[in-house]
Parts: sequence; C-alpha cells; structure tokens
Amino acid sequence: LCDVIDGHTCLCGTSVSKGRGFRSAPSSVDDLLEILFIGAFDPQISDPESYSSTVDPTTGITTHLKNGVFDSTTIFEINDDKGRHYFVKNSIETVNLISVDDGFSGYSFRNAPHFMSFVPPETTMRDAQFETEATLDHYFYHDNTAPFLSMRMIQRLVSSNPSPRFIKTVATAFRSGWYESLDGKLFGSGSYGDMAAMFAAIYLDREPRSVVLDADPSSGTIREPLLKVVAVLRSMNFQTDYPVIRLSQMKDTIGQMVHDFESVFSFFLPEFVPYGSVGDATLVSPEATLLDMPRVVGMLNGLTSLAKFGLSSCEGGFGHDCSERAYRPSPYGVLEFKRTPSDAEFSFETFGGPSLTGGFDNTWSGKDFYTYEGSVTTDPHDTSNYVYRPVHHSSGHRSARMYSQPITRSDNVVVKFRYLGTNGSQSGGCIGFSEADLLSTDSFMFCDGSSSGQNQMTSDNTWISCQFEVPPEFDRYRIALANRRYIEDAYFDDIQLGAGSGSFCHSAETPVTIEDKIPPGEVGHSETVVDELATLLTAGRLSERNRKIISAAYDRSGGSANDGLRIAQELIFTSSEFHTTNFAVPNDNEREVLAFPSPTGKPYKAVVYVMFSGGCDSYNLLMPYSCPSSTFNSFKDIRANVAIPKNNLLPISTDNQVCSKFGIHPNMPAVRNFYNDGDLLFFANTGVMTRPVDKSNYQSLTKTQLYSHNFQQRESKRVDPYDTASGTGVLGRMSDVLGRKGHNIGSFSVDRFSVAVVGTPGETEAPLIVSRSGIPSTYLNEIEDLLGDLHNNTDSEHSFFAETWSEELLKALNTNSLLGKELEDIETITDFPTSYLSAQFKIVSKLMQTRESRGVDTDTFYVEMSAFDTHADVEENLIKLFTSVNEGYEAFASELKATDLWDNVVTIQTSDFGRTLAPNSGGGTDHAWAGNYMMMGGSVKGGQVAGTYPDDFTEDAPLNLGRGRMLPTTSW
Repeated sequence: LCDVIDGHTCLCGTSVSKGRGFRSAPSSVDDLLEILFIGAFDPQISDPESYSSTVDPTTGITTHLKNGVFDSTTIFEINDDKGRHYFVKNSIETVNLISVDDGFSGYSFRNAPHFMSFVPPETTMRDAQFETEATLDHYFYHDNTAPFLSMRMIQRLVSSNPSPRFIKTVATAFRSGWYESLDGKLFGSGSYGDMAAMFAAIYLDREPRSVVLDADPSSGTIREPLLKVVAVLRSMNFQTDYPVIRLSQMKDTIGQMVHDFESVFSFFLPEFVPYGSVGDATLVSPEATLLDMPRVVGMLNGLTSLAKFGLSSCEGGFGHDCSERAYRPSPYGVLEFKRTPSDAEFSFETFGGPSLTGGFDNTWSGKDFYTYEGSVTTDPHDTSNYVYRPVHHSSGHRSARMYSQPITRSDNVVVKFRYLGTNGSQSGGCIGFSEADLLSTDSFMFCDGSSSGQNQMTSDNTWISCQFEVPPEFDRYRIALANRRYIEDAYFDDIQLGAGSGSFCHSAETPVTIEDKIPPGEVGHSETVVDELATLLTAGRLSERNRKIISAAYDRSGGSANDGLRIAQELIFTSSEFHTTNFAVPNDNEREVLAFPSPTGKPYKAVVYVMFSGGCDSYNLLMPYSCPSSTFNSFKDIRANVAIPKNNLLPISTDNQVCSKFGIHPNMPAVRNFYNDGDLLFFANTGVMTRPVDKSNYQSLTKTQLYSHNFQQRESKRVDPYDTASGTGVLGRMSDVLGRKGHNIGSFSVDRFSVAVVGTPGETEAPLIVSRSGIPSTYLNEIEDLLGDLHNNTDSEHSFFAETWSEELLKALNTNSLLGKELEDIETITDFPTSYLSAQFKIVSKLMQTRESRGVDTDTFYVEMSAFDTHADVEENLIKLFTSVNEGYEAFASELKATDLWDNVVTIQTSDFGRTLAPNSGGGTDHAWAGNYMMMGGSVKGGQVAGTYPDDFTEDAPLNLGRGRMLPTTSW
C-alpha cells in the first residue's frame, strides 16, 4: 500500500473527501455527536443575512440553513447533557489511503483536528496550549468522569462501599450542576462539574444521613489518619499562641500528611480489601491500607502525647520539641477542652475528687512538673472520707513531692491542714511551700519524725490541725507535700487558706480552726464528661458499655479533673467508635492473644521480595555490550539521548543469549560482583503475562491492563493472572503451601501493606507490617490494662469496620510487644547505609536473627523502593536510585554472609513494568511492559541471564510494540 523508507517508516498517499453528515435534521443530540465533529461559528454573528433558523421542539436542535438549503454548509446548534453549547457544521471529512498504483486502498479514517501549525512557528506555544485545553476538556467531560469522581469522593467523605444508587445520585448532581435536598433546597449553579452540587448530594442524600444504615455493618468507613488528628485538635479546642503550628514526621508516624503523597495514587488503594470481617464480607476499606503495626502505634502515641503534653515530640508526639513535663504543657499548644489552667489559683483541697469518689479538687503536680507519687485513699479512721497519702522516693525525691496550684500571698493568711500519722512520731509526713515557678526546692514548715521541717508535728494516730505562715518575701508560692521517711503512714486532709498568723499546731493556747469545706466535685461528673467527649469525638456512637469503662477509669485515676479528663481522652482516642464511623456492638469475649509457635527444628530459609515501585527503566540496568552490530546499533539508536556510553558500562559475560557480554549500569558495581561470583542472575525481557502472545494478538489475549501502575504492580505481586486465588500474593501462597507441609512461617512487609505476602485466609497467620526504623515504643501505660476490655470481640453481625480497627489495634500492640522484646538487644554486624532501601534491609536482617525465638523455619519479606517513575531526566534519576540499590544490596549481602545466612536467603527484585526505550521530550521514559530483573543469594545459580534478551530494537521488530515498548518473552 505504501512506500517503505529507511526500513521502518511508511509514506502513504492520501486524499481527503468531504461531504455532508445528515440529509435531514438529526433525530437526537447523541446521533448528531456520533457523526459530526467539525465546529462552526455562530451563523447569527458570522453571516446573519444568509442563514435562517428553525428549532426542533422534540430534540432541542436548532438548524441554521444557508440560503434555505440543507447541505454541508448547514450548521446545527445544540446543548449536550453536560451543559456545553455547540455550533457544529453538517460536514464530514475522511482521509483515504491511496495505494501505490493510485487506487483507493480500502483504508480510511476521520480527518482529526490538529492544533499545531508549523507555519508560522511563533504560534506553536499558543496552539500547544489550545491542544492541552482540548485534551483536558476531553477528560473532564468524559462519561466516566462523573461516576469515577463520585465513587472516590464518597469513599473519602462518607462510606467505603456506597450503593450504586448513591453513586448515581452524586454523579447526576455533578453532571447537571444541581442537587435538590429532601426539604426542597437547591444547591449548585446548573453548570456541569459544580462541586457545590456534588458535595450537597454526598452529605444530604438519604444514605449517609440514615439512622437505620448507621447500624448496617457494611456502612461507614475507617477514618483517614490525618482527619482523626485534625478532629482531635478541633473538637478538643486546641489553643496555641503561634499563628502556624508544625506537625512533625506525620508521614512516617501515621502514614499520611498533606502534600506528602507517596505516589500519584495518594495514600490509599481504593480497592483495598483488608483481613478480617471487612474482607470476609467482600467489601473494601481504602483507609485500612494504613492499619499496620507501626502506624497504629504511631497514631496512639501521638494522640496520647497530645492529651498529656499538648503539641510535643515527647513520648511519640506529633510536635518537634520535647521540653514539656506532665504538668507543664507545651508552649506550642494544648487541648483546652474542660482543662483547668495550670496557673489557676489554689483555694482549698478536700481530696473528694471531681466525682466525689476520691481525687484532687485542684491540679497537683510532682517535682519539676513531672508526675507525682502518692495517692488519694480512704481515711484510716473514716472510710467515707478521702485523704492524701504521700510516699517516699529514694532517687532524689523527684516524684515524691507534690505541689499545689500557685497561690498569691496575702497578709494575715496562713495555710491550714489536718494531718494523721499512724506510726507514732515517725510517720514522715512533711508540708511546706515552694516558689511558684520553681518546683525543685522546698521549705518544709512541718515534718513528722524528720529533721527536714522547721517545726515538728506529732499525730500519734490521731488527726491534728496545724497552720503555717509563708514568709513575706514570697509573693507567689505553692504548697508542697512529701513523705521524708520510708514508711507510708502519713495522711493529709482539708488543706485550705484561712485568716491568721504564725506557724503552730492546735492546742488550747494556739487553736487552729479548720473550716468544713463542701467538696467542689459532684456525683456523676465523670459520666457527664465522657458523654461530652463521646459526642465530640465519636458523634455519639460510643457504646454504653465503653462509656462505663471509661467513666470508671476517670474516677479510678484518683487525680484531678485534668488527670481524669486525660485518661478519658486517651481511652476514647483508642476506641473503634473514634476511628471508624460504625456503631460497635461489643460482647464479652476476649480476643486471642498472639504468641510465637514452638520451633520445628527444620533448616531456615527466607525469600526477600524487592519492588522497584514506579516502573524501573531496567534496559538501562542490563544493556547490550558485545552483540551483533544490528542488535547493538538498534538499541543505541532507540535509546538516543538516554543511552549510556559503552565505555562507562560494567561488562559481564553470559551464554545462550544474543550478546556474549552485557553491560551493567556503572553505578551497580556490587551487583556486577555478585553476578561474577555466581550469586546473582538476571531475568531478561520479563513481565506480567496472561499467556504467550505476539504483536498481532497481545491486546486480545492479555487479561492484565497494560501500562498501568496499580494493575501491573498488583499482578507482579500476585502472579495469578487468571485470578485462581483471588486477593492473594505470590509470597502468601508460598507460605500457605509450606504451612501445609508442616513449616512455621513468618511473613513481614516493611513500612506498608503489600498483597504479595497475603495468603488464603485461615491457612497461615496474617502478615506483619514493621517499620524500617524498628519496633516503636508504646506510651500507653496509664490505659494499657483497659484496652482488652474496651476492644473485646464485637458481634459478628455488626460493625465490620469497628471490628477491623479493634482487631488490628490489639494485634498491633501485641505484636509490638513480642517483637520489641526479641529485637531489643539485636545489632547488625554490618554498618548499613542510611538510605531508605538499606534501612529496610537492616530491619529484615535483624528479624532474621530472631527466627529461633519466633519459632519459624521460613520467612517471607516484602520491601519496596519508590521514585522509579522517571518520566523526566531518567538517567539523572537512575544514577541516584541505582547508587542506593547498589549500596543496599552490598550491605545486605555482607550481613547475610556474616550471620551465615547467605546460602539460606533468596532476594528477588521486580517492578511494575519496564519503560519505553525511546525517550520522551523531557529526557525521561514512559510506561511500557517487559523489563530486566535480578535474583540474588548464595544458593542462586548465578552468573547467567535467564530468559531471552531481544535481538532487535527497531520500530518494526517483532517484540517492539512502539517506542520501544518491549513485549515480554518470559512471564513471572
């Protein structure tokens, strides 16, 4: 048909035929848009005298006839279903291919518009902008755009699994630009793509507002990590004196931070199916992508620290500085909800507590604003009365002393108190004062059996009343309590300010009158606070059972209202009702506690799966070196400006390939050495395949969606093209098989969930996700004992998402504790670099050293390195990426050899896909198919290139699908 030029370019003769599209008015707008593609000017502006107009009331199409004739000059005026106003010419143009004998070839296509003009060249920038706008308009107005955005927006805002009706309602609002609420209020502008109409439809539709659906176990969602943090800051009245606050390392801590996406696919996989009840019900939960042990612990640490200290980095907090104390909150901001200010003036103390169940009426703190020791307890002589018992602390008394809120000194005002010592004259109780802003030194005015006080007081197992006067040089001070002896038989009560002067205990000559003060607390105070917290933090979903648990914990804290509030906040911050939008229906069945199995005695083996995420340009990893000239030159030609000079390559020898030698990227010397040592091999021209295909049938016979990050990466991890074991990964199914053969399997993914390690539910244990930084510490000491009760099993017919959270929470804490103990004293022999990949290899090496204590004889590991999506400056990026890979592989191999595991571990590397060999205009390469990959280990039959390396890279080569998109010859 055409002349072939230079062996790979066709020059075809063409002609353009023109004609009219319709001989009469179209029957519908859709029919018109199916046939006509050429726009026109408004005839009433361009040529009003020549055109006459008629409107079809049925179709709404206005027909403009030139001189009354219906022909190719006729112009149709329409409005489509997306609100666009068109003028369309009744004309079609067809490009016909002319054969070499000047006859019609039988092939033709529509004469598509072309914005770019070569003459004059100064208009190309303008025309490129026009073409870009047209492309964006095509995407924006595509029929799939409205339902796609509707599904994603509903998932983010309301429900992970919306009904088809709900999606259609939101999509209709997006298309029409209108949404009418149930009470008749209209939202939107009537324009296609109106987000006000779309959001109104999402929030005001009956599905998200239905109380009945709130009880549906499949309704709702797990909340996004960052939104939970923001919800706490807003609902708990976070206050700061700074105009801007800084949240530190949120991406690593909770898995999410604004403007810190890991990839173009955001933080979640929209189709993610987690383990447990959500997955069992074949539902999705995008946010569960981040429900792994490091991030669950990171979230709880951060929120707990926020309740304790305010915005601080102490104990895993979200701040950037740790100068706070338990009773000296962060200067960068605190949660002010129902919080008594730390500088509020002291008045009196009855130790009745906020709920009159024992506690502090005021906020007391320990030395240097740390926590205090000692407790509120019942009066040894009257069990209906509550008193304070200080304790002795041997290490410098840092926590032994306790200080009141500040007091402004007044003349003729003294501190009065009652005291009881039940050990004769040696009970050790002391009371005095400290400077208001310096809680480290004290002036004890009275002590029992200790020389520390200026005055002695002796109770002899009888309550006595005393008073002391603070010297006039102290304008502000705090009352200080302590026990200066090792026995704990001292008690204080009814501390108050009163008129008087002098320092003495009650006697006939020096009476001390203690007023009966009404405790400021009230019965049921804790329940009131918990109800308010439940409303603000869980929208009232917190179950009655959990409210009672939290209220009781508030009262048992035995501290001030601030102490009880903190405990209640910390507990609700862990609750499934806070982390999900489900109603939880717990029962009293405790969850199974995770434990390591007994060793099998079988020899240890491990597989490490390394994913180069983004699509690695692996034809610049393994390149022709000593090859037939046609192979070498065609490769060099298609690589063009991204080709690496031959003299820079690291040569390796091989057999049974088109090349006797290949070249490795110059920044991979360690990889070259492993290959030459026989410990590493390459898989050539490998990729995801459904079945063997060629250029003529690959589109019809390939099940996988090609050139797509999420689809091809998922298939590389699953290696299950026919979906015979839906939802499982290649490492997970390997674990299933080995488990059935009596092996104990450990399965880990570093820093993220990966389907690669997922097996068949019930076959083997669910994979564990660990942080590359190791096992994070937990700071839940005050509430940890209550988490089991708060997160018991939920009813199997209720709250799929709440159940998923509670199950993952307790599993995360249990796993954290077990692994933390095993890894605590383990150090690597090799000094690993600090790069991201090396840090992952380091934690994998340490986990391998715990194999015996974990009782496993087989491990599977998944690690991932991103940033391989090199659409621009490919070689500049690969130099940095491959340098990191090289040093990571070198350190990992060194550690495996040092620990005698080199022959027991196989490391295999894959990627989403290869990249085009032909570069784009930005010096980058684009999504393709086949690539070259590595496998390393002491038992690997290395020093070879497996598979079939292409021998021809020209455009018409059998494996070249265009621009160097190579068709795989080896399947995963």
